[in-house]
Amino acid sequence: MKRFATIFLGLVLLALPTTVIAQISFTFTTIDVPRSTLNRPHGINDSGDIVGLYRDKGNVGHGYLLRKGHYTRIDVVGASFTSARDINNSEVIVGGWTDQSGLIDHGFVDVAGTITSFDVPGATTTDAFGLNDGGDIVGDYIDAEGVQHGFIMSGTSLRTVDLPDRVANTVTGINNAHVAVGSGTDANGIDTGFRFRQRTLAQLHFPGATSTDADGVNDNGVIVGYYLDASGVTHGFIRTSTTWQTVDFPGASSTLALGLNNADDIVGEYYDSNGVQHGFLAVPVP
Repeated sequence: MKRFATIFLGLVLLALPTTVIAQISFTFTTIDVPRSTLNRPHGINDSGDIVGLYRDKGNVGHGYLLRKGHYTRIDVVGASFTSARDINNSEVIVGGWTDQSGLIDHGFVDVAGTITSFDVPGATTTDAFGLNDGGDIVGDYIDAEGVQHGFIMSGTSLRTVDLPDRVANTVTGINNAHVAVGSGTDANGIDTGFRFRQRTLAQLHFPGATSTDADGVNDNGVIVGYYLDASGVTHGFIRTSTTWQTVDFPGASSTLALGLNNADDIVGEYYDSNGVQHGFLAVPVP
């Protein structure tokens, strides 16, 4: 197990602008792993390689890599559940896996098919959600008191990143400028997205939403995630430096945007009118 130096940060909270201007049109494609019952693409790199999670007909969760139309299954040896969450431009993959008890989660790094598991020291559970080209990894862990924290792991250093007054925090994405995004959940189960940049936390609220989750950020600072509207419907979103835009799979009952690359190609999941969960790829129209 790796050992990390832990750094706790003094944080300044800011609120980001909330202008809403729809600017980008997308072409949508469904991503369904053959013979699966659930599909959730989590991450995409600049080559268009996609990683995610699918569930087979035996209700077992597997990670996968989708490259040039070919699916490769990713399973951690001894896991009851594996999920691939992000892939960088060096084709390194990170994700999480659950042991046979179904209770304890661990992070993993996959380099050219060689998988290494890791845990935050002293944590009861660890999960990895994103990475950049420099190998910085983000995710969350639960401490000995049962509190969930977000983290950024850079080499042997571990930074805890939490929105104040939240009962649970997760860091879900990081770019090559070391800008990270994530979400914090309050005691009422309401999520607030955040951007972490240069030791400063800025809260992210989609205008008019009751709950906002930030999930991915690219090198241009564009952020994707999802929000809950006043009617209780979940929508995906993309946020540029000054504007917010809803991103919904056509005809879907709900949409979650989970990751993007530097071309603003977005991956995520949607539920169709029958309540069936699918993955999707959304590509900007030139």
